[in-house]
Amino acid sequence: MASVEAVNFLKSLEEEILHHEAVHHPFLKRFATEPTSIAQIQTFGLQHYQLVKVFVNYMTNLLPKIPDQDAAALFRKVFDDEFGQATVFRSHPALYRNFLRGLGLPDEAWGRVQLIPETASFIEGHLTLTRDADFLVSLGAIGPAHEFSIPTMFAYIVEGIRKNTGLAEKDFEYFTLHIIEDKEHAKVFNALIERHVATVENQKRLREGVLLSLNHRRRFWDGLLRTVFG
Repeated sequence: MASVEAVNFLKSLEEEILHHEAVHHPFLKRFATEPTSIAQIQTFGLQHYQLVKVFVNYMTNLLPKIPDQDAAALFRKVFDDEFGQATVFRSHPALYRNFLRGLGLPDEAWGRVQLIPETASFIEGHLTLTRDADFLVSLGAIGPAHEFSIPTMFAYIVEGIRKNTGLAEKDFEYFTLHIIEDKEHAKVFNALIERHVATVENQKRLREGVLLSLNHRRRFWDGLLRTVFG
């Protein structure tokens, strides 16, 4: 059973995440509420896809660093969802490519994207966090900073897509699926995190990873605000 200290820490941390600028960034608010062209949404989609296609790399960097012997079993559901369980056509990158096709982008378009600096920085920053940082820092970056925050951020994205495109729901299933799945994934991460955050020192390390990741996310949205909206 999780300690009272661990439970209270996670509750406080999740409140902090929900109030972080990255989670309610001006880009997200504008994307959800303002008229946007298909070209603008394509620009967003192509940059964001670069993050999507490398997420599993972060997980595979993180997993061997976790000392718990049952970590792989705990994360099986997360990996199954990422890889599409029974079929590669349901993997998260494959679902995202359905979204890009729905926007009228040919298959070759996502292979020749010029990354804006903030996209490149986000990817390299998270590869470094998961490869080189302490495991609790890495766990914070990929657990709460991703899985807990994404349902809130993606609600803005879904609202904008529905308002500004004629796409069928299946075409942007990548986003609606994450709003559901990542709530469950966050619980998986929390079950592991609770074992390691009974002390103030460990809480500091995990929170450090959360904030480093969210600050990368904030800068990514900064870049899209500039690139999409000018």
